[in-house]
Amino acid sequence: MKRFLTTLMLAVIFSTALSAQRTLVKGDILDALTRQGEPAAVLQFFRADDTAHPVAFTTTDLDGAFSQVLTGKGAYTLYFSGIGRQDCRIPFTLDGEETLDLGEILIEDDIEALAEASVTAQRPLVKMEVDRMTYNVADDVDSKTATVLDMLRKVPMVTVDGQDNITVNGSSSFQVTVDGKPSQLFSGNPSQIFKMMPASSVKDIQVITNPGVRYDAEGVGGVLNLITNRETTGGQSMADAFYGSVRAMGSTRGGGGGLFLTRQAGKFAWSLNGNGMYMSMPGTTTDVSRELIGGVGGSTLTHSESAMTLPMGMGTFSASYEIDPQNLISATAGLMHFGTSMDGLTSTTMTNAQGATLFGYDGTSLMKMTSNSITASVDYQHLWDDVPARSLIFSYQFSGTPSTSVSENTFNAGTLAGLDLTSRKTDGTQGSFDHTFQVDFTTPLGAGGTFNAGAKYISRRNSSDQQLYLRNGSDWAYSDAGSLDYNFFNRIGALYSEFKTTFGPVSLLGGARYEYTWQSVDNGGNGFSTRYGSLVPTASLQWNLGMTQNIGLSYNMRISRPGISYLNPYVDTSDPTARSYGNGELEVERGHNISLVYNLYSPDWIVNLTLRETLVGNGISPYSFYDDRQLLNTTYGNIVRSCTTGLNAFINWNAGPDTRIFLNGGLNYVDLRSDVLGQRNSGLSYNAMLGVQQALPADISLSANVVAMGRNYTLQGWSTGMSMAMIGATKSFLDDRLGISINYTVPLSGGKGLQMKSVTEGRDFRSVSVNTIPMENLNFSISWSFGKQGGAHVKSARKSISNDDVLNVESTAESLGSSMMGSGGMM
Repeated sequence: MKRFLTTLMLAVIFSTALSAQRTLVKGDILDALTRQGEPAAVLQFFRADDTAHPVAFTTTDLDGAFSQVLTGKGAYTLYFSGIGRQDCRIPFTLDGEETLDLGEILIEDDIEALAEASVTAQRPLVKMEVDRMTYNVADDVDSKTATVLDMLRKVPMVTVDGQDNITVNGSSSFQVTVDGKPSQLFSGNPSQIFKMMPASSVKDIQVITNPGVRYDAEGVGGVLNLITNRETTGGQSMADAFYGSVRAMGSTRGGGGGLFLTRQAGKFAWSLNGNGMYMSMPGTTTDVSRELIGGVGGSTLTHSESAMTLPMGMGTFSASYEIDPQNLISATAGLMHFGTSMDGLTSTTMTNAQGATLFGYDGTSLMKMTSNSITASVDYQHLWDDVPARSLIFSYQFSGTPSTSVSENTFNAGTLAGLDLTSRKTDGTQGSFDHTFQVDFTTPLGAGGTFNAGAKYISRRNSSDQQLYLRNGSDWAYSDAGSLDYNFFNRIGALYSEFKTTFGPVSLLGGARYEYTWQSVDNGGNGFSTRYGSLVPTASLQWNLGMTQNIGLSYNMRISRPGISYLNPYVDTSDPTARSYGNGELEVERGHNISLVYNLYSPDWIVNLTLRETLVGNGISPYSFYDDRQLLNTTYGNIVRSCTTGLNAFINWNAGPDTRIFLNGGLNYVDLRSDVLGQRNSGLSYNAMLGVQQALPADISLSANVVAMGRNYTLQGWSTGMSMAMIGATKSFLDDRLGISINYTVPLSGGKGLQMKSVTEGRDFRSVSVNTIPMENLNFSISWSFGKQGGAHVKSARKSISNDDVLNVESTAESLGSSMMGSGGMM
């Protein structure tokens, strides 16, 4: 550690010496009327005495921000020129300072030019950096009727399969944050929540493939961050303003509505965002065939039908108070409720090796589950008056996810040796509660250099109380042997530091994070405790090939701590022929990620190509086996060595002022091996989404998207791909105050349902499962906005707590619920 700190300080001193008379010039290009950022604007820098030869070029990002390193002293001029815009020249002088902030530069329309020709400029949908991608949801016409899950199919580095399972950067181990803050309910149930969440409630979706050391080390695939409409600056507050919108939606599966309000009064601002949804999902069928290989042989065939209802409500309140331009206090509180109610019928038949029926029974199932999320956080940010880029931020966050579940399974058959067909009921309560404290310091070092360091502490308690009741006549009798009260405690302390610098066209970033974890388990007197440390390095290099192109190389190490759903040893016996349970001896999963990135960014083309390699030596994976009672057991273990090589491509072409064509796709080759099970599996998978968006006269926008996906591989098997199509139309009225949208989704495999097949094979068994999921859906939405859009903003600290939380498992019902909702469902 001493050697690491010494090397880091020498690098800082060396880079500072080299950066003499190099100044980082930055600012924001904004529309004078709406004060929205001007994306992809080309800026030129000239010396005052030579206006014919620019000394540097740069482009603004998605929010209109720019930064450029200039060498030397004296008078300079910043020049902006854009189609339909008035030219803008900003003179400034450099005196050898490290940073010069030109502030907000307001640009106006060129009225004469616009009168001669009608020009429609399309805002770019994607902002690309070496370590992250930002998808502009607000400017995608499909966001009017789509859900967040639908939008994720378009986001680079993100894949959503036919059962709505999400992978980020090729991994299902990723973390979800909202405005940089964690949500345990989002991380534990991402596909279900995103499927019920309207895309219109999100401004941007950010995929952080190489999280810096300020982020927790957890999440092999990276971080998926949903950005709402909050500023992250400490600049001067805007004038008093009020803005709001209401929306209603309906589909062939349900309905809902939402409300957004924001108000600014001087230095104080607040916003309120709420959504309510209800969905009914009948008609899902599942057929499972499990075949014993060797020994006595035989098969178990199960057919089930189910219907489900899913209510959801969520609300977030945010507020900020700008004490002065250097001091800001911001706070956020949120509530979310997610419910599931499912009724099902099951028929099971058992046959011998020759196919003759040995035994059969029918059953019913009833499941009700509620998940709640409570979050509250506060941040204090201090900026230095003489060095605006220097910040000190103190943060605290509380989060809790209490939930309950009740399941009842009844069987109408007698007894069979080795098979318990007693009707049963499980009454469970679960919860996770976190307290997080963080301090973060950032300061510029030399021209183009930035140093960031901080400390963080998390106190986390997870609990699970599962009570089993067995039918005894007309009563339910408590089963002590089948019940379990399980408590899992985590305390995590972390220190981190990171340095970033720029030398001409080259940018370098390096850092390290050290985490120390104290864990303890209380399992009815059979508890244990452990502690361990993890050193997590990260590094990246970016080379700007010109104004619109760059390439980058990055490396990071990520870990995944097993959550309570992986560790809990409670045995689920709801299926008489199978058992599932966790493994309290799981270790932390460690993954190494290397990626090579190419970005092209111009008014007509956006291209991203990412070649990546992920290596995991002790991957956590579910696996199944038959015990001596001929029952199928499913649990988890650190049993997999995996190597994933992938090529992802995102290509956006603005074919005309009113036409956008894009492709988001990837190829992945995965190699999975387990010495413990003596098994190996490998294969090539693909995914692609091709979309077209067309603006028409009379404020009408059309869109069409086609999705195709190949097989997905696991250690013990694979699941089929899928294909689907989505078309939509949006019409705006009254200067975009009123909007009406319609969207239709249909599977391309034939029929109104999507059929998904999965195969699992062990040494002595083969299991085939076929799910038929209703996917065809027609939905409609209407929205109305009022007040001054863009006039009120709740500000937040530049950096805040981000618990890239632990790895957890969705319950079977939750996963099925997500699958049943299909694509293009309720907003």
